[in-house]
Amino acid sequence: MGTPESRRQALNQADKRARIDEDLVLIQEILGGSISHWHAFVDRFSGLIYSVIRRQLFAEDEDDIRTVFADVLAALYHGKIGEFEGKAELSTWLIVVSRGKAFDFLRKRDGRRKMPLGYDDLSPSEQEVFQLHYVNGLSFEVVIQSLESAARFTSAEDIAHAILKIEATIDSHYLRRLEYEAKAPALGVSSGRLLDFIQRVQLRYESEDKDRPDHALDRKEILEMSARIRDLLSEFSDEEQEVMRLRFDEGWTAKQIASELDLPSQRRVYTVIDGVIRSIRNMLHLK
Repeated sequence: MGTPESRRQALNQADKRARIDEDLVLIQEILGGSISHWHAFVDRFSGLIYSVIRRQLFAEDEDDIRTVFADVLAALYHGKIGEFEGKAELSTWLIVVSRGKAFDFLRKRDGRRKMPLGYDDLSPSEQEVFQLHYVNGLSFEVVIQSLESAARFTSAEDIAHAILKIEATIDSHYLRRLEYEAKAPALGVSSGRLLDFIQRVQLRYESEDKDRPDHALDRKEILEMSARIRDLLSEFSDEEQEVMRLRFDEGWTAKQIASELDLPSQRRVYTVIDGVIRSIRNMLHLK
């Protein structure tokens, strides 16, 4: 019968294959001219596409992000989507397509993407680690394998030192945002900020769960937690709900939210967010 771990892996593979088969059916309907299936595709994957583009552009300029977003959807609608062959999940394939469009945009615009403050203080090898680990979301082990196979570094220790240099040079909040933006698509979450929110809510349980102190949420748990949080948000005021939606679903800055909702200051936005997070933690703890 196999070990529990092997059975779990077999079930995960079966679920993955089932999702790919469903995606292939969806694409065939779209290629056949079904508008309703195209709308279903956009509803399901627009958040993923948008978050990948935003991460690749290193930009807060919504106009640039929306331009590339529109280009990706147009290319998919006019036949690009037919190139999906089902060798991986559709979400994974879309990440590659979206990233490529973002790179094309940057090359045409200025030949270079916008980098965070402190990036130019990194050596070329440290910049490569930054790209692989923080931007592309590759694990430490995969970064080691990639760079060692290309003879970029002599040891894993060199890569570890590069990561320490990056974390000492680049703003920690910026690095955490990149990390969550990289993880969000694979976990089925619309944005890195929403994943950040879910993880912040989950911290209460991780600290109290003595049996699983190192537990990391998987895709199923993330989706379940996201659904529970959305249900609980309906109990808050209209202002609180809108602040949370703009911040964690749309990815707006506190300054943008304060201006849009005519709030007295950015501090009011952060006060609302902190209050809602504390309340949701308490609600989940009691239920």
